[in-house]
Amino acid sequence: MALADLRERSRSTTFLVVPLLVAYFVKVVAVDSTLVVGTDYTGRPTIAWLAGMTAVIGTTVLVLFGFSLVKGSIGRDLETGVSELIAPSSLSNGQYLTGKWLSNVAVLAFGTLVLLASTGVASLFVGVGAFDPWALVSPFLLITIPAMAVVAAVAVCFETIGPLRGTAGTVVYFLLALTAIVAGIAPDARLDLVGLAVVRDSMAQSIAAQYPAFDGSAFGFTYTDDPGGLAEFTWDGIAWTGPRLVARLPVLAAACGFLGGAWLAFDRFDDSTRWSFLSRSESDRETADDGVEPPTADDPSTTADSSVDVDLAPVSRDGGSTVPVLLAELRMAVRGYPRWWYAAAALAVLATAVAPIGVVRTLVVPIALLLPLSAWSALGTRERRHRTTELVFVGTRPIRLLGATYASGVAIGLLVSVPAPVRFALSGMDGALAGWLAAVLSLPAIALALGVWTGRSKSFEIAYLTAWYLGPVNGLGTLDYVAARPSTASAGIPVVYLALTVVALGVALVGRRRQ
Repeated sequence: MALADLRERSRSTTFLVVPLLVAYFVKVVAVDSTLVVGTDYTGRPTIAWLAGMTAVIGTTVLVLFGFSLVKGSIGRDLETGVSELIAPSSLSNGQYLTGKWLSNVAVLAFGTLVLLASTGVASLFVGVGAFDPWALVSPFLLITIPAMAVVAAVAVCFETIGPLRGTAGTVVYFLLALTAIVAGIAPDARLDLVGLAVVRDSMAQSIAAQYPAFDGSAFGFTYTDDPGGLAEFTWDGIAWTGPRLVARLPVLAAACGFLGGAWLAFDRFDDSTRWSFLSRSESDRETADDGVEPPTADDPSTTADSSVDVDLAPVSRDGGSTVPVLLAELRMAVRGYPRWWYAAAALAVLATAVAPIGVVRTLVVPIALLLPLSAWSALGTRERRHRTTELVFVGTRPIRLLGATYASGVAIGLLVSVPAPVRFALSGMDGALAGWLAAVLSLPAIALALGVWTGRSKSFEIAYLTAWYLGPVNGLGTLDYVAARPSTASAGIPVVYLALTVVALGVALVGRRRQ
């Protein structure tokens, strides 16, 4: 099962893109930048320093974004109909889920191997001292691989739980991963998922031994492009004593726990027993949408020799007027969510209407614009994902449909935050208004371009969550797409995103013509 799933993944362009991205990441953190420990120290570039630094930063990145890289294997079996072959087979649930987990681990281990090899190459350019194979390998083996086992297990577990199988699961995972990383830094933390605590403690001991004036209370990691004035210390790597090895066991236990949760939640693709998390099941929703009851076993219309006369409208090449197409796109974009999503959307509208105007700008609007993530990530992908490309394009104008798809995405962003621009305009907050407008216009345009060219929602999900965390949450100006801070608006960032909207729509148009 693991090998079959891995062969399927190997046909993806991911296996070509990931090594290039990982190698570039190592170049940035190990060659182009200098890691600052505390406020005044940096490590002497030995192989131990390069490996430990790259392993802990790389593990953090892979934990945050590796989930989106490996999720979808069980969903792919559902979409392609392979589930109908697996369900009645002799393959046990444990074998199936373990195979999927091993495949996920293999993909993430491949990224880890590229990370390790790139670090070794980087040491040839900037490293000093003797080459120590164990100092190079041990951080990746004992820090990165156990963390990747957890990521792989969470991906399998979330895919066995219906509400967490899609974009909602990606958001939940991203928030949980951030929480786990931050919690692992605390003193005496029981779960040091990415190894930040063990690396921090080991480096602090080395600095204290070489610089008695070192104040360990102000200890953190930052990067700088100007290492002048920093004091160098020699770090020989982590001494993997018994207690430190035991401290990694909770990470493996967490992986086993998520696998056990997947085994308990897995329904072997049986829709009749799938729980719905405060929402109707898919079969119930389809029945309600169609307005008819499903046929029963006693219904004579289900017999093989029954005939049904169907009067279908002729295919129209012009696809009808624009308004019905737009309404149909909007209906597809907002239907099918669990009830809590609609409640959250209503709460977002209420919060943008009554919260203090400053809070609306810095907190409410960025959170409200997370709600359309699932709808935006699906823009441009539905035709390929549901294999309706030929059916859709033969009966409509593809360019008109593209415009209606984009307009539906803009409409969703407007619906969940509509009081905000009114309040910004009345309060004279032109920068906040420009940021909101840039976000509502640019985000669905970027999602549409990525969807048309890749056919998958993962690309936009990863890009959006990254920009949301680094931009509005942490204040990185270039990624503050909503101008949550006044300095972003004064720097002209909203204008950049408005220009990016035009570029993204042009890219989507080229991709649609290519289709």
